Amino acid sequence: MSLFQLIFCCCCLILMIRTAVSQHSYDSSNCTSGIQAPGSNYQCSPNSPSCETFIVYRAQKDYQTLNSIASLFSSSIAEILSYNNFSQVDQNLLQPGYEIVIPVTCFCSEAKFSRAVYQHNASRSDSLSAIACGTFEGLMTAASLRDYNQDFQGDNQSISSIQVPIKCACPNTSDIENGINYLVTYPILEHDNTSLISLKFDIPQKMLADANRLVPFHAIFPQTTLLVPLTYKPFLNPAAIVSSQDEGSSPGVLVPGISETETKSKNLFAILGGVMFAASFCIAMIYGTVCFIWRKNGQDTVKDLSRRAPRWSNFGSEFLDDMSKLKHSFTYFSMEELMVATENFSEGSLLAAGVYRGKIGDSCMVIKQISSREVANNIICILTKINHLNVVKLEGFYDGTLPYLVFELAENGSLRECLSHSNVGKQLTWNIRTQVAFDLAEGLHYLHYCTKPTYVHRNINNRNVLLTADWRAKISGFGSAKPLDVNNEKGKDYSKESAIVGREGYLAPEYLKYGQASTKVDVYAFGVVLIELLSGKEATTNGELLKNFLKSAANKELHQGSPGYLEMLEQFMDPLLEKDYPVDDALYLACLAKACMEEDPLSRPTMNDVLMVLSRIL
Repeated sequence: MSLFQLIFCCCCLILMIRTAVSQHSYDSSNCTSGIQAPGSNYQCSPNSPSCETFIVYRAQKDYQTLNSIASLFSSSIAEILSYNNFSQVDQNLLQPGYEIVIPVTCFCSEAKFSRAVYQHNASRSDSLSAIACGTFEGLMTAASLRDYNQDFQGDNQSISSIQVPIKCACPNTSDIENGINYLVTYPILEHDNTSLISLKFDIPQKMLADANRLVPFHAIFPQTTLLVPLTYKPFLNPAAIVSSQDEGSSPGVLVPGISETETKSKNLFAILGGVMFAASFCIAMIYGTVCFIWRKNGQDTVKDLSRRAPRWSNFGSEFLDDMSKLKHSFTYFSMEELMVATENFSEGSLLAAGVYRGKIGDSCMVIKQISSREVANNIICILTKINHLNVVKLEGFYDGTLPYLVFELAENGSLRECLSHSNVGKQLTWNIRTQVAFDLAEGLHYLHYCTKPTYVHRNINNRNVLLTADWRAKISGFGSAKPLDVNNEKGKDYSKESAIVGREGYLAPEYLKYGQASTKVDVYAFGVVLIELLSGKEATTNGELLKNFLKSAANKELHQGSPGYLEMLEQFMDPLLEKDYPVDDALYLACLAKACMEEDPLSRPTMNDVLMVLSRIL
């Protein structure tokens, strides 16, 4: 293993397990969403004093003069001039997109959220989404604006004065001890990334990541905000502002790098590493972004204010609606056909409780008894609308008092069965295990981004990951899956569940505590399955396995690849692998699993992010 690979892995591990100093998490939820998502505000203590801080605002139509911008934020032109350099621009007509630093007074509200509240005169034609995401450029969400103005009706009066709660934050005691005196609210542009934002403010990228609890491979989106930690009053780097107009990565992705305090040779390695990552992510980004755009183009309920993804596809939402209504054909079987296929449901055909192996014609199938018609109908409704290599195929159906579904056979059974039998487990080489992880990620990515509506599986575990004869993974167990229709839920990206379903050890904390089922629930379960692929152990019997490993590793001398660190990694990995795996790749996947299992769902990567990470391994 090369010096760079070892240094990178160590830095990545330390970054993942470090205790974040910041109390603020980055919120990636859509600005136009009408529902307030958990973690979408900057939290504060009730007795926290107010502070003088700053936000960044960009000139736009109707707000291209200093006078109009100063009026918008109840400031004075003289005050704005003192924090901005206008020596080379026309102060009376700023170019659209020109960035201006605005001083604000931030205080802690009764709801324990930091805010700088202003009065704004809204016209009859304005909507709260247009005000929050258009006029104020995502410095608050439409949901926050609605919470402050619950009686606002933009269509029944000519002018209405509303309260505008700008997102802001004050440094806490820990921040100040670390030399952070200001937390500047920065609204993210379409082409922004953490590297460019850091350059604008002349701070290390890692410092920006820590202030927002951004983990490696975390995507950031337009019309959301980041907090920029500064020791001094903000001054935007003009060179970075100009170069930002030439960048083109949306969303941006935070890639772990090497600290700026390293030696010159390590800095060189970091630069080379960044180039290597950029190249390895290209293929996955193209695939993931196209699917992401297709889905998003069909979900925007507000005229394109956020531009969360560029419209590269010529397919409109009507085309996707029509495609989503197409159903794949399948066969209706009689009970006699199923009895012949399973030899009268003999013990020799039994695979598990209520699950049989059968032969229909020249094909081997799995015949599964379903608990109720309601569950069977749910599975049929989903699996006849989707078709993917990594999703088990529904072949047919028997409609009786106790219905049966007929699926394609995965010859090697479930992942749990393979890992629990040493003879089979030895066949699961490192290459096969990484391919299984990639297949599972591909299947979940398809459900989250490439179907309309989005589907949340809610029951990903090692028993619902099936392996074919050539060791390719397929997702099964769709009895608990459900659609997550953002349009019908008014922008809500999670649903509230009264009954918790799924297997112990794989359930995300927010789902267990509050019944919030989102795509991040599947991401959490993916992280648990990834642990099992690496360790060979069952999550339900050792759910703290990875966390304990990383906690122990944090207390060791990891730098320069100490023997203690390698010994801990070997103890963690499945002994059936017989140490036949790249150490740096193993640690890389361990870091990814830890990121997927973050307590805060906003800190977890998306399946789009996960695919980008895995593309480096395969």
